[in-house]
Amino acid sequence: MPEDKCFHCNLPIIEKKPPRLEVEAQSRAFCCHGCKAVCEVIVSSGNADYYKHREGSARTFNSQELPELLDKLKLYDNEKIQREFIRTDKNNNWKEAWLILEEIRCAACMWLNERTLRDLDGILDVQMDYTGQQTRVRWDPDKIKLSEILSAITSIGYNAHPFDPSQRESLNKEQKQRSVQRIIFALILGMAVMQSAIGGYFFGDVNAQGEFPLWIKISRWVNVVSTFLILTYPGQLFFRSAWRDLKNKSLGMDVPVVIGLSVAWLGSLFATIRGSDDVYFESIAMFVIFLLIARHIELKSRIESTALLDRASKIIPQTVKRLGDKRGEAGIEEIPVIELKEGDKIQLAPGEILPVDGRLLSLKSSFDESLLTGESLPVEHKKGDMVLGGSINIEQVIEVEVQSTKADSTFNEIQQLTQKSTSFRPYYVDIAERVAGKFVAIILLIASTTFLFWFWKDDFNNVSNALSHTISVLIITCPCALALAAPVALSLGAAGLNRLHLLAVKMSSIEKLSHIDTIIFDKTGTLTTGEPRVKIAKVVGSIESEKCIQIAASMEQGSHHPFAKAIIKYHSKASCKSGGVCFLSYKTIEQVSGQGIEAVFDKERWRLGNEVFINEFTNERNFNIDQIEEIKSWREQGYSVLYLANSKGLQALFCIADPLREGIEDFLQQAEKLGIKRKIILSGDHQQSVDAIAKQLDIGEAHGGLSPQEKLQWVRELQAHAKQNIMMLGDGINDAPTLAVADISLTFSEATDLAKNNCDFILLGKDYTHLGKAFKLMRNTRTIILQNLGWAIAYNIIAIPLAAIGWITPWMAAIGMSVSSLLVVLNSLRLR
Repeated sequence: MPEDKCFHCNLPIIEKKPPRLEVEAQSRAFCCHGCKAVCEVIVSSGNADYYKHREGSARTFNSQELPELLDKLKLYDNEKIQREFIRTDKNNNWKEAWLILEEIRCAACMWLNERTLRDLDGILDVQMDYTGQQTRVRWDPDKIKLSEILSAITSIGYNAHPFDPSQRESLNKEQKQRSVQRIIFALILGMAVMQSAIGGYFFGDVNAQGEFPLWIKISRWVNVVSTFLILTYPGQLFFRSAWRDLKNKSLGMDVPVVIGLSVAWLGSLFATIRGSDDVYFESIAMFVIFLLIARHIELKSRIESTALLDRASKIIPQTVKRLGDKRGEAGIEEIPVIELKEGDKIQLAPGEILPVDGRLLSLKSSFDESLLTGESLPVEHKKGDMVLGGSINIEQVIEVEVQSTKADSTFNEIQQLTQKSTSFRPYYVDIAERVAGKFVAIILLIASTTFLFWFWKDDFNNVSNALSHTISVLIITCPCALALAAPVALSLGAAGLNRLHLLAVKMSSIEKLSHIDTIIFDKTGTLTTGEPRVKIAKVVGSIESEKCIQIAASMEQGSHHPFAKAIIKYHSKASCKSGGVCFLSYKTIEQVSGQGIEAVFDKERWRLGNEVFINEFTNERNFNIDQIEEIKSWREQGYSVLYLANSKGLQALFCIADPLREGIEDFLQQAEKLGIKRKIILSGDHQQSVDAIAKQLDIGEAHGGLSPQEKLQWVRELQAHAKQNIMMLGDGINDAPTLAVADISLTFSEATDLAKNNCDFILLGKDYTHLGKAFKLMRNTRTIILQNLGWAIAYNIIAIPLAAIGWITPWMAAIGMSVSSLLVVLNSLRLR
């Protein structure tokens, strides 16, 4: 850096005796003490390589503002403020937040920030996202505070603050404006270059009066200046990127671009000085313009993909009406959503959005849950029901008891998982990015060979052919198409799945989807709604009906199984004389996965579960002929049966109806079109009930009465012996082992946490309506990525030899290279 400019920010140095600091054995001058302080922090932390890798000047820093700024950062340590954006481990072992980084100028800036964060004691993980200019940081709250993390970033000259969709929108807007400005600048000067070149095309070389050569000479010198300005301002993006890569001893996609542009401009300058005909000014102008347009469209698509993920976040309100103040007095106060805590009571008017998860205190109301589940029709909830954050109240003023903070709400969890999903990429995407770097070295080798061959062919007397063909080879190559092949498509694919209310926990699973040939369903809660109801409760023993129902509900009180909810709901409607739902207290209770529950009430041992579980308990045949026929009739209709027994024998039967999930028939038809030919039901329910559902859905294979271990064995045998690729759909704790070992697994948002933790995809709705479309979108995403990669590879295999033998001129190469990148982006945009 020249001595008259600041080493850190490149601004002019005004002071006669500027602050100085020794960096890499050289005395460096700074415009102010702030820039010197930032540089000192960067160097002392072992990150001095930043100044080698950066593409441009850093942000200037006013040291007088630093104390005030650091004071403001301490506000983020306030737990009330942290509720807005921080995720916390249940045991408080770690905290996690997404941070927006401002003043990011290049990849070196991201590298410096990542190095700085990882060097801090207490940082557990850092994930940088250059596309969104943000970072995900996880830290140990016992070792480091958030304000210390933000201060560390501030100390190296950048601004960081918790993720805010509105803030990212403004940053994206600024990027787009700069991109458009570069294009307009290049177009204006490019038009002048093209006009001069066109004059030469039409009027030939010389006329009889000797006037035209002067025109050519003047216009070429104008073009020298015009193209120099084009390369200096709009083209600086390519030169910065290439310079950074070369200093970092790597070959990026812009290296051949810059070499081609430089050779073309220097060759044209030399030809202008000599007065020869070989100039490439119009090729330079066209190439820069087309490539800027292609990258502007790529920028817009990246911004659009992040905007689709952020759009829903902006809908959630920032304030809410809380009932009563901290002292419990009556009244309503409007407070920020981040100040809500569990147990608070809030009020929602019709049309207002519930910002957090809550339990309905009012008698009933209807809610629009389309933001979460895609369900277009209103959903009615009654007193005591859970209502998810993001639901819109429709009918009347209601009261809700808060069940989660904003950071822990279901809606926020969905947003967090969506942001992380694209970090899991198909394996060939990483291969393509590695190949792109090595491809540049091959291009440079081919270009050198091309120059030497044509120079030798012309007997070392004429350099024009060699120069022209070499420029064509350098310009027509397209490693950037390889680099752009996947990121845009993956981002748009994730956003599209979000619109279809399918949450991709791992986008890498889209590759496995194309190989799936077998799909396995659990029955209860997967093929059916998971919201069953007790159709018949029949007493067959000596104990009265109300007592049997009460005992069954008391045993199911702590269970998350859909049948448990059905029995508890049935008990609440039964004749409970005490005026509400009342449960009996038990001495011991044990849940046997996939079979039932055993509990002791007043020294009497009871069991509630399937037939095998009951027979093991009583050691006798529990049913007479009439009961056997009735149970058989229930099962033939697709109903499930639960048995209640004590040591004296069978006491009651519960016939449970669970309707099929909407859209399951259409999904099964679409699955066949996608190449999934084999469909299987594996269920712990009775074989007759499973057969009835299989017959109704035309599923060829159905196996009931299976334990979780037997389901797991089924899946492993299919994978090992039948060599089949399996997708598993389940929702219960007993499905978790099979979900974990299946090639792809899917569950529903209302499933158990264990099931969701072992899944690749989570269906946010309650039906299969959009699942077929989501599968088609995932296959299209994979297809488009492979098309992009195939096009980029095929284009270069064909174009490079043609350029080397002289069939493609530099101006044709400029159009070809730009169009190649543009086609990759436009092809990805089809996923919209």
